[in-house]
Amino acid sequence: MKEKRSRARLSDDKRIKEVTLIAELIIVKRGFKELTLQEVIAQSSISRGTFFKLIPNKETLITHLGIKGINYWLELINKAGDFEGLAREKMLVLHASQVIANKLNRIIYQSIFMANAALNRLAVTPELNLILDDRINELIQFYNSCIQLGLKEGSFSAKSYAMSTEELAYFMWANRYGATVSSINYMPYNNISDLTEKYKKFVDVHLDCMGWRPLSSELNYSRVLLDIYTKYYKKEIAQIKKSDWRDDQPSITEQEF
Repeated sequence: MKEKRSRARLSDDKRIKEVTLIAELIIVKRGFKELTLQEVIAQSSISRGTFFKLIPNKETLITHLGIKGINYWLELINKAGDFEGLAREKMLVLHASQVIANKLNRIIYQSIFMANAALNRLAVTPELNLILDDRINELIQFYNSCIQLGLKEGSFSAKSYAMSTEELAYFMWANRYGATVSSINYMPYNNISDLTEKYKKFVDVHLDCMGWRPLSSELNYSRVLLDIYTKYYKKEIAQIKKSDWRDDQPSITEQEF
């Protein structure tokens, strides 16, 4: 029975992979608003009945795209798994991987935040929302691993904050998440818009205030970030440079290469 369920799961995963690929192509051509289940069904090899068992509504499809986006983001983080910098330097891997994910797979990247919106979650099964939450928690745990490393190497002390490392990791993630989502409302000062650099400066100030060493006055973190791009994401950056796609919407991830 277990083997039968396993085969069914693999079959469902294959169908979901097909459906999300079709959805991405439709979104590329006409945007999220024009994505319809009817068009996805028409282009897929899946029967209508089977399709609606897997994807009962558009919100469920968005969640599957979001999960795909987080999985890709995590893959990029894992590419830099052998990075040997100090704890505060290591946190730059999360920023670098977010930039790459946004630039190379913008549709599934944007789907992460759409899938996690309250109205979308209400229309999706608790089981699928739990999968989404588990994937997001893996990103949060990356922060936690950096905090744990900082405590171990003595570059950071969490004692004065009366919070567990898990709580600190969550709120550090929430800060990045909120900045990402709210960047659409960013109003450039004097028509000068460089939200990516301003956010990186804010992070430096924030971590300096937490007493996380080396302070930004002691180490050039912009240089460290560029080194991470060069060492771990050379192939991805080459692909980005070949693309002439531009997005005028403000973002904390619009790094120039």
